[in-house]
Amino acid sequence: MNFSDEQFRGLEEELKITEKSKAQLRSRILQNVDKRKKRNFKPYRWITAAICMLLIITSPFYSKTMAKIVEKILPISINSSYSNGQDNPDINEQLFELVEKEGYTVNSVGTTLSPYTIEISLILKDSTLKQAKDDLEPKVRNLLYDNGYDEFKLKVSEAPEIPETHSDEEINRLFDNAREIVKNVFTSYGYAEEADYELAGLKSTNILILDMPDHIQESTDIISDIKKEIEAQNLPIKDIEVNTFNLEHRRQDERWGTIATDIYDSMEGKSTYQLTGLSYIVKKGHTYVDIKTDFEKQPSEEIRSYIEVKIQEYLSLQETKEQIQNDKYTIQFLLKNGETFLTIQN
Repeated sequence: MNFSDEQFRGLEEELKITEKSKAQLRSRILQNVDKRKKRNFKPYRWITAAICMLLIITSPFYSKTMAKIVEKILPISINSSYSNGQDNPDINEQLFELVEKEGYTVNSVGTTLSPYTIEISLILKDSTLKQAKDDLEPKVRNLLYDNGYDEFKLKVSEAPEIPETHSDEEINRLFDNAREIVKNVFTSYGYAEEADYELAGLKSTNILILDMPDHIQESTDIISDIKKEIEAQNLPIKDIEVNTFNLEHRRQDERWGTIATDIYDSMEGKSTYQLTGLSYIVKKGHTYVDIKTDFEKQPSEEIRSYIEVKIQEYLSLQETKEQIQNDKYTIQFLLKNGETFLTIQN
């Protein structure tokens, strides 16, 4: 298996070799030994090779750079957000649990792109931000390395205090009341499911924003009944703005937002794949997913094949197939200049 210098750039950076990494390599060596045995190789050759490799792994001279080479193309595990079992929580969930286990209160855990940055916001009580960083950062980095992340920035910060004002409470109460009215009216016309698609919002605190599915024939009557109920409850809403949308299009957009994110999350923060961005769009029932990378030229066939195999495995999961339904889709991986180097479609 040959790799270009560019794909292995940064190998001089030292990475931590974990017990997990050693175990993975030992397992591969034994698997390779078994395969060679079936091909009638002379016994002493593979025994010697295996012993030498194990000596290298356990040797104090085994470099951390070598560890990176060993794991270079390993860690893609695309976990489905639609899985009921959730046997494999995503990295944000793992980080959340780790921080809380260390006795800190988490405000939020999230990521930003270009550069890939993991942000942990804390609500500090009895410790300073410096103490929290000193305590958490080594543990967080170890967890990330163990999960195959080798190209990321880590930002630990203190969440600002934003006291809820009296006006905020009033706006929240008004929104809840308006939302309840909308849901009840839609349900009375037989559209309870449609009412769950964010059909109410507020603008300038006195204008109700209403999303109306374009297949509803009684839209005029529904709007009229909503206005009557607002007046009956004496809510300070002066007007209703209506936006129409295609419900099937929105459903498809929402499920592919989750699918595209599952795929992207499995490779972000890992130098092998050099991800820089994600976009998707639904056009005439066809979903287009673009995954952008920083590759200047096409990566090796091994990397491309590995990515495709893992994505196909994910798309073949029962829970994923149930979401895709009969959708047509095209998933593309793009070079830095926008050219496609891998396409997966049905």
